[in-house]
Amino acid sequence: MGSDEDLLRAFRDGDDRAYARLYDRYRRPLFLFAARMLGDGEAACDLVQDVFLTLLERRGDLRDVRSVRAWLFVVARNRCLTGLRQRRTRSRLDQAVAGEAAGAPGPAEDEEALLVRRALAELPDEQREVLILREYEDLSYREIAAIAQTTESAVKSRLFRARQALGERLRPMWSRGDEPCGARTEGSD
Repeated sequence: MGSDEDLLRAFRDGDDRAYARLYDRYRRPLFLFAARMLGDGEAACDLVQDVFLTLLERRGDLRDVRSVRAWLFVVARNRCLTGLRQRRTRSRLDQAVAGEAAGAPGPAEDEEALLVRRALAELPDEQREVLILREYEDLSYREIAAIAQTTESAVKSRLFRARQALGERLRPMWSRGDEPCGARTEGSD
C-alpha cells in the first residue's frame, strides 16, 4: 500500500488515490480518538470528515510535514479541544453528565466498560487526551508529544496523573469486589 510518506508525496503531487488510501488508513483511528475525546460518535464522524477536508484543502501546504499520522492527529486534537471548549461555553453541565450523554451502553458494552468510559470523560482534557493516545491508539511518547505540542516528559507526567485520577474514580467499583480483569490483591480472599 505504500508508506505514509510515499502516500503523502503522491497526494501532494495530485494523486487522489493516495488521498483515498490515507483516508482508509486513518479514518478509524481518528474516529476512535475523537469519539473517546468528545464522548459523541456523531460528532466524531463529523470531525473525521473535517480533518480530511482540511488535508485536501491544504494539499499544497504539506511540504514540511514529516509525519502524516502526527499531522492528522494534531488537527483532530485541535478540533476536539475546540469542540469541548464550545460545549462547555454553551452548557455548564458537569463532566459526569456529559459522560452519560455520550449514549447508553451498546449491546456489547457491559456496566464495567460504561463506568470506565464515564470515568475517562471526567478527566481533564489534557489527561484524557494523552491516556487515549497512549492506551487506545498505542502511540509512542514522542508521537503524543508532537500531537499535544508539548515535551515527552510532560506527556509522561500527564499520563501518570491521568492513570492515577482514573484509578481514583474507579476505586469504588473495585471496593465492591469488581477488581479489574478478575485480579485479586494480596490478602484478599
